[in-house]
Amino acid sequence: IRVRRALTLLINRPLLIEKLFFNEYVPLNSFYTGTIYENPNNPKNPYDPQAALKLLAEAGWSARDSQGRLVRNGQPLVVELLYASKSSEPFLTVYQDDLRKVGIGLNLRLANPETAWKLEMERRFDAMSTGWGALVFPNPETSFHSRLADQADNNNITGLKDTRIDELCDLYDKEFDQQKRAAIIREIDGIVANHHHYALGWTAPFHRIAYWNKFGQPDSYFSRVGDQSDITSLWWIDAAKQQQVE
Repeated sequence: IRVRRALTLLINRPLLIEKLFFNEYVPLNSFYTGTIYENPNNPKNPYDPQAALKLLAEAGWSARDSQGRLVRNGQPLVVELLYASKSSEPFLTVYQDDLRKVGIGLNLRLANPETAWKLEMERRFDAMSTGWGALVFPNPETSFHSRLADQADNNNITGLKDTRIDELCDLYDKEFDQQKRAAIIREIDGIVANHHHYALGWTAPFHRIAYWNKFGQPDSYFSRVGDQSDITSLWWIDAAKQQQVE
């Protein structure tokens, strides 16, 4: 866990957001960001190479070889990172360089999407750059329950096992009070964040939508139990706007 946390602290998210993403994104610190399920006490994981080196030393990675690489028992600390799109390379190469500066080797392995997906579902990777989500509906167990940790082809892609999360998943399925259900998810969010199975990146605090301006729209896009799919399902063709577009 100290190595995982160190790798998280070595992602320079402020720099990436400023230099590569036009300051449009914000750091991601929750699996349920922007919702009532987000745990506000999750670690914020600032870019901190010195804290990372301290954690690595505690884990036994303090000696260095003639190339300046961190070694333990004569073996250098090298991680292979799997990714499926060349569009990820601008930020992955920045990360690779930052790891090199502290003595960690990061081998970037580009695979086609089909191969990357297969390796991901079989958990055959050291680390992987991917877009992933944690589910609330129908329940959180499909993402984090330990009964899935040793099975292939499911959403628990890191093989996470935690008895308290298992207990909370069982409680969630039996709880009808929405506030209590939200509290359960917030606790799960905090536990998963502190395991550091994921080095969370960044998120956009908005949705981009492009459309032909021929639609009428309700004052409020979301129904009481809906989600973003309501945005288009509640639109209708406005005859006057359609004529203007044409």
